[in-house]
Amino acid sequence: MEKTIELKINSENKIAMVLSEPEKPSANIVLLCHGFMSSKESSTNKILTEKLLAKNIATCRFDFYGHGEDGHPFQDLTLTRCLNQAEEIISWITQSDYSKLAIMGSSYGGLVAILLAARHPETVALGLKCPVSDYPPLWHGLLGEAGMSAWKKDGILSFASHDGRARLDYAFYEDLLGIDAYKEAAEIRASTLIVHGDADEDVPVEQSERLYQTLTSKKEFEKMSGADHQFNKDEHFEKMIDRLLREFVGAFKEKP
Repeated sequence: MEKTIELKINSENKIAMVLSEPEKPSANIVLLCHGFMSSKESSTNKILTEKLLAKNIATCRFDFYGHGEDGHPFQDLTLTRCLNQAEEIISWITQSDYSKLAIMGSSYGGLVAILLAARHPETVALGLKCPVSDYPPLWHGLLGEAGMSAWKKDGILSFASHDGRARLDYAFYEDLLGIDAYKEAAEIRASTLIVHGDADEDVPVEQSERLYQTLTSKKEFEKMSGADHQFNKDEHFEKMIDRLLREFVGAFKEKP
């Protein structure tokens, strides 16, 4: 059963999220964090939800700031705002009937998920699909020094998107500079699975290799040969979903 919920933070801010619950009561829930320019209705979120429900595991998926049905301007997106949203949801979950939390993050959502798991030692499992561990170098590689200088000077970056053109404040990049995900990842206590394709054209697999070396918890790294960032080939997508599903099911079984 799915319930669409508007979680009110205050009179001006709300979080658009969907709680999916299995038919039988469950203490287990996975918080799903989508990627940059995606939404809570991503294929990964929807299919993983369907398979987790069949294993009697609930999920909660939501739209990051400026994405999907969130309602805020995409231009004002920052990692800190997304983290604050996720923290509000975790607070809501802990006040509900769910006692065991796992977190899953795709790409940009993977960065959010890394930080959440590091700051919430009660997290049972962490699943990461082609996660971003270090964002600033990706922007430098995409824009070059001239493009970065222009973004800083103008204060706004305009770029093509699936629904036209998007705009993003330079404050987004400045906010990223205050985060060291590798350092924080060393604090993660949850069982962690990283799935990353070695043909990823957006997030270098080397970032996940470094992340894996940083982790001190129980960990696995599935480097998928030939898989791109979107896992576009059916066999890659299905294998990615299956690995994440097995990670969560196994972790919940192990945790008393």
